[in-house]
Amino acid sequence: MKNKKISDLFQRDSFISTLLEYAKKDKKILLITNDQGAIALDDYKKHLPNQFINAGISEQNIISVAAGLQKEGFNCFIYSISSFIIYRAIEQIKIDLCSMKLPVKIFGVGSGYSYAIDGPTHHSTEDIGLLNMMPYMKIYSPSDSLVVKEIVKSSLNSSEPIYVRLDREYLAPLSLKKYNLDQGYRVIKKGQKTCIITHGYMLTKAYKIAKDIKHKNIGIIDVFKIKPLNKKVVKDLSKYKNIICLEEHNENGGLGNQISNLYFKNKKNINLVKIGLKEKTIMGYGSRDHLNSLNNLDEKSVTKLLMSLK
Repeated sequence: MKNKKISDLFQRDSFISTLLEYAKKDKKILLITNDQGAIALDDYKKHLPNQFINAGISEQNIISVAAGLQKEGFNCFIYSISSFIIYRAIEQIKIDLCSMKLPVKIFGVGSGYSYAIDGPTHHSTEDIGLLNMMPYMKIYSPSDSLVVKEIVKSSLNSSEPIYVRLDREYLAPLSLKKYNLDQGYRVIKKGQKTCIITHGYMLTKAYKIAKDIKHKNIGIIDVFKIKPLNKKVVKDLSKYKNIICLEEHNENGGLGNQISNLYFKNKKNINLVKIGLKEKTIMGYGSRDHLNSLNNLDEKSVTKLLMSLK
């Protein structure tokens, strides 16, 4: 871990190693988890045993414990599998964190179909929709470990609760250009008529697809801060005729819905195509590629759609 650059790390390891760096200087920072395993986590426990709590498999209790400790002046970070900490503890997140406006930070690993072969118990495909309705909750969906590092740094002084979707797979950075984390999004590639707006895992897919059909000159925008969504994104999208929202999340409640609502409120017409997970297939089993193909999220299906646009 010590010899690796942040850009070479999995998102999970980027989060834990960055937090360790700051926790060594601040005894009020606590990491609370539930029987998770990772080399970076072992590192954290070794160096800061008094700033680490393994609360066991008790997600509802973890949220409430973190809320209580935050209220007592600690700076609490939670690390867990997304589907467990969000779905099992949604009441505690609503009441103990959001209603109280307590800035507990939840870093959930396993966004979308990250744990594809483990089945629907491990799929985190409605988390954005659930938390988007919660007052004060900020939602991030980083596309690489460098963005994760910046989110950790920014979240240290947050005054509101935060949820960060960490992907289980290694996602290589596609851009090393400077960007403003507070802006919430970045233009990865400028295009002409069509733009793909996406987040997290699907950015890598979008980049490959756009590269393979380069004659179409497709733009790409990476949204790493989903809530609150920066309204200025409308300006960057206004030059495009076609906007494709690509996300490994249920079409209901995802980024596509937010983009649609944003344009509706601004009374602007838009040719928006939302490509997300369909309700009838989100309970499936299989590889990540297989499950995405059932939802027309595979490269072949998305490419076919893009080629049909004028």
